Amino acid sequence: MIPRPAATRYRHPVRRAVMLVALATGAALNAAGAPPIPARPMPGIPVFEYVRPARPLPPTLPGEATVLTVENGTIRHALTLRQLKSLPAVRYRTNHLQLRQDYTYEGVTLRDLAGLAGFQGRNIRVYAANGFASTILASDYMHHPIMLAYSADGSPIPVLRKGPLTVVLPARPARFHQAAYSSAWVWFAERVTPAP
Repeated sequence: MIPRPAATRYRHPVRRAVMLVALATGAALNAAGAPPIPARPMPGIPVFEYVRPARPLPPTLPGEATVLTVENGTIRHALTLRQLKSLPAVRYRTNHLQLRQDYTYEGVTLRDLAGLAGFQGRNIRVYAANGFASTILASDYMHHPIMLAYSADGSPIPVLRKGPLTVVLPARPARFHQAAYSSAWVWFAERVTPAP
């Protein structure tokens, strides 16, 4: 064993063990008590390229509005925009199917949102404020970074551009930009659950 300098050597093995357990436990829970979102959730599932890693989930401030609810039976997360932005973020440029315009979107993948409430790998249902709902297949969101976007071209998404939260599909595979997938582009999104 290579000796460490005195400043970094642990003199008390019990304290060292307690510290290691505390670090492992702290890494296993975020500020809200939810498990961290794994970089590779299952064998054979691709790793997404994140532009920002997860940060500790900040507490809700007085008067701060809930913008998204992610729930799975007994697990329910009511997230503010600040809390949503503390989750790992992806960013990519794609053509919005309904708007027929290219934007660089940033947001949280549906895979990570499903992981937050423990239903990753199951088909999900995204509900909009206008009563619309759509089912997105696990085979799509687990393998492709389909996101719930909160910004377009670096700015909040206005209602006229399908915001403030909208489901966005990447440019590839090409099938995401065909009529069969038009219902997956849910705008005014406010709730995510497992599909019934």
